[in-house]
Amino acid sequence: MTNTNTESSDRIAIIGTGHVGATSAYALLMSGVAREIVLIDINPEHAEGEAMDLQHAVPLTSPVRVWAGDYKDAARSAVVVITSGVGSRPGESRLDLLSRNVTVVRECTRRLMDEGFDGVLLMTTNPVDILAQVAQEESGLPVGRVIGSGTVLDTSRLRAMLGEALKVDARSVHAYIIGEHGDSEIAVWSSARVAGVPLVDYCAPDVSPDFDGLLQRVRHAAPEIIRRKGYTSFAIASCVARICESVMRDEHTVLPVSTMMRGEYGIEGIYLSTPCVVGHLGVERVIELSLDEMEHRGLEASAEVLRRTFESLRG
Repeated sequence: MTNTNTESSDRIAIIGTGHVGATSAYALLMSGVAREIVLIDINPEHAEGEAMDLQHAVPLTSPVRVWAGDYKDAARSAVVVITSGVGSRPGESRLDLLSRNVTVVRECTRRLMDEGFDGVLLMTTNPVDILAQVAQEESGLPVGRVIGSGTVLDTSRLRAMLGEALKVDARSVHAYIIGEHGDSEIAVWSSARVAGVPLVDYCAPDVSPDFDGLLQRVRHAAPEIIRRKGYTSFAIASCVARICESVMRDEHTVLPVSTMMRGEYGIEGIYLSTPCVVGHLGVERVIELSLDEMEHRGLEASAEVLRRTFESLRG
């Protein structure tokens, strides 16, 4: 299944058709946000199989063309999602994946740029903050157009858990996880709201959740899922679709994606997550939350973990 179309503003490409890549393609198909979805994989036959399976669902959804292509096809996309790489093993942190995945991401980015890509690049491969920064340096694209999926997933997990604990629709819960997408991430409890009401005011004494316990549950969610089913896929795929939707439709949606800090929170020169306005240019504005003293120290510590890890790549 090949394609010879020219550049398309309605096309999304996914590089890597493992669990995350294939499920992301399905989430994008169901969202109807793209008219074309192209899949690229180191194993072209596997990409073809996934594309065929997805294309057979199209008559039940919206008109979308799905096919297995190459980097030339990807370069003519509005958004390219990189999911290539190996996933976490039981007991392994996201940062432990760095040595195995940095080479993969550099190779994918180099091949994409060699074909003239000039769209928005979305990184999901872990450790996502470090690898988004690697991809930005490798590509030479403007910082705003190389995005890490960041803590969109962690924030969704927190909202789901808070909604369950408070017995309220999770969509009415507004709270953010920021920093590293990993063990050093922090919850911004000071700005958390339920229907506009500060979380601490909303919580009655008999329903007040264990905030520290909730943060630990968010941090350990992926390892717990991996221990049970071997990988994560559905939630991160939903995040990919939501970020792509904001880009493709130029929605200017606020999402806690990973981007370069340029003085926000007193942090410079490292990718991490904070709420950002996301539109067709990628990250269009970085929003700096008001943090209390403990949250600020936690974010600084998270940034330092990422800085040391990134600098280790320079040897």
